[in-house]
Amino acid sequence: MLELAVLGSFCACLMALVALGTPVLVPLAIGFLLFCGYGIARGHSVRDVLGMALDGISGARGVLESFMLIGILTALWRAAGTISEVVLLATPFVTPAMAPLAVFLLTGAMSFLMGTAFGTAATMGVVCMTIATSMGASSLLCGGAVLAGSYFGDRCSPMSSSALLVRSVTHTTLGQNLRSMMRSALVPLAVTLLVYGLAGLALAPAGGAAASGTTAALAGYFDQGVVALLPVVPVLVLPLARVGMKRTMVASIAIAALVSVLVRGVAPADLVWSAVAGYVPAGAGTVVRSLMSGGGIVSMLNASAIVCLSSSFSGLFMGTGLLDGVRGHVAGLAERVTPFAAVLAVAVPASMIACNQTLGTMLANDLCSGLEPTSGSLALDLEDSAVVVSPLVPWSTACAAVVTMCGAPEMCWATAVYLWLIPLWHLAATLAARHGSRASRGVARLALGPRGVATA
Repeated sequence: MLELAVLGSFCACLMALVALGTPVLVPLAIGFLLFCGYGIARGHSVRDVLGMALDGISGARGVLESFMLIGILTALWRAAGTISEVVLLATPFVTPAMAPLAVFLLTGAMSFLMGTAFGTAATMGVVCMTIATSMGASSLLCGGAVLAGSYFGDRCSPMSSSALLVRSVTHTTLGQNLRSMMRSALVPLAVTLLVYGLAGLALAPAGGAAASGTTAALAGYFDQGVVALLPVVPVLVLPLARVGMKRTMVASIAIAALVSVLVRGVAPADLVWSAVAGYVPAGAGTVVRSLMSGGGIVSMLNASAIVCLSSSFSGLFMGTGLLDGVRGHVAGLAERVTPFAAVLAVAVPASMIACNQTLGTMLANDLCSGLEPTSGSLALDLEDSAVVVSPLVPWSTACAAVVTMCGAPEMCWATAVYLWLIPLWHLAATLAARHGSRASRGVARLALGPRGVATA
């Protein structure tokens, strides 16, 4: 079967090249050529096939625009000292006994503000792991807390690129999706806090104190006080007033630019360059430079290229019918169990094969569209499966990049409690609801008798 041969070749190529350390864009580009070749082999013209790819990419235009704004925002937050100030305010709350819980809360709060797991890991994650390690706390447990906290905001922040991607591919609204995600995460979040709190107490090292070198270096370089927190205000306030995410980011960027120029004395030309190429603290020591450098539009180019290729796959799959046979099997599984169980069953291998969060989410959406009665339900299914499963795959960039940035143990994915509980809780809830529905129908049949007539 040609379809299976094409998919199998792509999967084999992807896994082999990623295992060799090849950038994920290379196998994705090969996949693009394979899928275009399949369309041509099925009788479509080259022009039609390229049109299918462009249709898929056009659906991600909003995500690409947001990527650009996120790149500018993360650079200017660094330049304004916003990230540094958050770190300085948060680090005194980390104690040896509460290290895993504090690490999860701090990285979760930072990722919610930034909307990016990578940015969180490179800033708050690094600081948290440094402090926790200096206390003698479990690096495995704290590393899992960093990974879980980093993806807390990556999943449900108004600034999150993955939330924007899910909104785009499911044609839903971001506000409704965020409210649904908050409700579905209540129980997993409560259990996660309990687990990290108890584990921290049980594994607390004897004595130990936080290293002060990192915070002293940040305080010495960024010395403007709480005014640096002003760019955070729009992110916290405007979404509550139902202001769109892009306008919220523009407002935060504008305030960060004013703080950078008027308070920190950054030259406007240097600020513009930082927005494009990324911020680098001039004259800073090694610690500050390693923590605070980054951001900018250039930092989002790789992610944008991945989104473009992944989006083109979506258009090619739909236009050529490549996945029609697989969709039939997925639909059958959804009928036997639940739609979410089918989405999760697709998301796990998709994340393992795709090796990145974006493509895994795109594949899961392509294969599972139509399983749920509403697009909002499908959006929540994707958020509770593909978005959080990808960071649990050790060779996925969603996991490996975070682990590398913050210096956590490679096995820390095993202790990322929150990421495990989200899909398991959603699965248990849907299975219980289906079982309850069947039980109710069984009681009704007994009450009505074999022909629908009420019995005494």
